Amino acid sequence: VNKEQLASAIALNSGIFNAARAIGPGVAGLLIVAVGTGGAFIINGVTYAAVIMALAAMNITSSIPTTNMHPVQAIKEGIQYSANHPIIKNLLLFAGMVSVFGWSYTTLLPLIAKTEFKLGAAGLGYFYTAGGLGSLTAAILVAILSQRISAIYFIIGGNFLLSSCLFLFTLSSSFYMALFFLFLTGMGLVAQASTINSTVQSLVKPEFRGRVMSIYVLMFIGLIPLGNLQIGWISEQFGVYFAIRLGCIILFTFGAILFYFRNKIRHAYSEYKNEMNG
Repeated sequence: VNKEQLASAIALNSGIFNAARAIGPGVAGLLIVAVGTGGAFIINGVTYAAVIMALAAMNITSSIPTTNMHPVQAIKEGIQYSANHPIIKNLLLFAGMVSVFGWSYTTLLPLIAKTEFKLGAAGLGYFYTAGGLGSLTAAILVAILSQRISAIYFIIGGNFLLSSCLFLFTLSSSFYMALFFLFLTGMGLVAQASTINSTVQSLVKPEFRGRVMSIYVLMFIGLIPLGNLQIGWISEQFGVYFAIRLGCIILFTFGAILFYFRNKIRHAYSEYKNEMNG
């Protein structure tokens, strides 16, 4: 898509992804009850045939000229470009923070559902569905409003919604209130994640896009196991809710720092866009 459509396209892509997140866990919970865990995994495996067929049907021609640069040199240039860019480096760092301290709460949801709310597989499915529906809602809102609202507000607002509502989730003893806070948590998570993605792609030079987005995927997806490790260790030492609350505080603090420097970031963004446009 064109750069003007990039934010909406990425948000819609997040919407499709999170629609599956909303529907999938609920269906999985029912399947586990009906056919068992093994049967649910087998059915899940069969559904990948649709993904394979969709990928096989894609016919994409790249407009980026190919080069014979050594892979190590290409990686080095991508890292240097990202590290020296006044905005991309901060967005990549923020994506890493969200990955480690934001996504990691999902690791503990099965334990919370079982021990705190006395729920089985179906109840856990409701938890995941609530977060998925919130993510889908955020994706739709970002797609609609991305041309009207500054990206910095989606990122900061999403950070505040994620950290505050996830914190409130740990204080809730009501199942329905827990669902409500998980819904808002999903909204905050995707609002900032999809906006970070679209902002990075709108700023990066075409010849560096693949390498920079590889770093983005490393920061946002690749660090999830590290987040799972830290929240698992902290929860074992100090308790499940303490581990989640600590992550919320760290995320909120980082977001507050970003909010403090918002004018400086906005100025750097405007200067860079002007430079790119001529």
